[in-house]
Amino acid sequence: MNFVALMKRSGLEVATESTLLYDAVPHFDAAELAAHLEPILNGDPVTIVKEEVAGPTRYLTFKAGGCNIIVEAGNAIRQRASYFEALDWPMLHRTFPDAEEAVRAHRAHVQITVEVEYDAVANALGMRPVNSSFARSLLAGRVTAAVCRIAMPTGIYWKGCEMLYKPGPFLRELDTEPVDLFVRVTPFSSNRPIMGVRAIGASTRGAFDLLGREVVLEEAPVPVEWAMRTLHGFIARCHANGAYLPHLSTYAPSKGDIMIVRHLTSTPEIDEPHISLEVRRVEEVGYDAAMDAFAPVEKPRWDGIERRTRPKSARPFGRRSLN
Repeated sequence: MNFVALMKRSGLEVATESTLLYDAVPHFDAAELAAHLEPILNGDPVTIVKEEVAGPTRYLTFKAGGCNIIVEAGNAIRQRASYFEALDWPMLHRTFPDAEEAVRAHRAHVQITVEVEYDAVANALGMRPVNSSFARSLLAGRVTAAVCRIAMPTGIYWKGCEMLYKPGPFLRELDTEPVDLFVRVTPFSSNRPIMGVRAIGASTRGAFDLLGREVVLEEAPVPVEWAMRTLHGFIARCHANGAYLPHLSTYAPSKGDIMIVRHLTSTPEIDEPHISLEVRRVEEVGYDAAMDAFAPVEKPRWDGIERRTRPKSARPFGRRSLN
């Protein structure tokens, strides 16, 4: 069995995919896309491999940054069911209110796939940066940005973490916090009150591709936005370090916040290795009364001693599993 087959068999992804949704098929050729892509790649050469047309669908293939780039533009659209997990994300109404309308109304798409070119022993040993999911994702994001410069889509679907993005925020995040694009954070709650405040937890999708494990923030009486921001910050910090913080180490994202990092092999509802973050102390907890029915609690002396009961399902924010 060759190395690529072994990688796929092990469950590691060797390709990154994004899809741009359009009202009509955008028209561009390989030379035009390469001209828009090269400045984004800071002068790295883009080689046009081939350009093919099959009916209304155009297939473009490039080589750049040690990867193969395949661009497919046509009107063979996917059905809504293909985007179900992205549309089912409970916070989508905040980040992209028109997502379902964009999915239902689109009549064309541009699909971008970035594949690692395994052509050397160094690739097999993991010595080249193109082997990393982050490098592939960043290249796919830049190709997406180049296509957006030619024709702006109505939505962008990122396969790695099953997310739908508005084009504007996607392009801004790509320049500032790309890790946030590649990792989805989903809040959950068992509706268990702690000191009068509903406990909130959150889990990631996409962190496995970057660091080898997904992350769960255990339930604590904290705001939803705080939980999501903290998880994204933790992933970005660990990615910058090249690995997760060690087992039983502490992580302090801001003043007054202390979390314990645990490397777990499994739990009753998550049967795979993952990283668990347990909040031990927070300076201020609770919701703004205008945003939630629960009244805010002023600086309680909560030290995390009340750990939550692990539910198999959690409402109203969806399942707690990592899938």
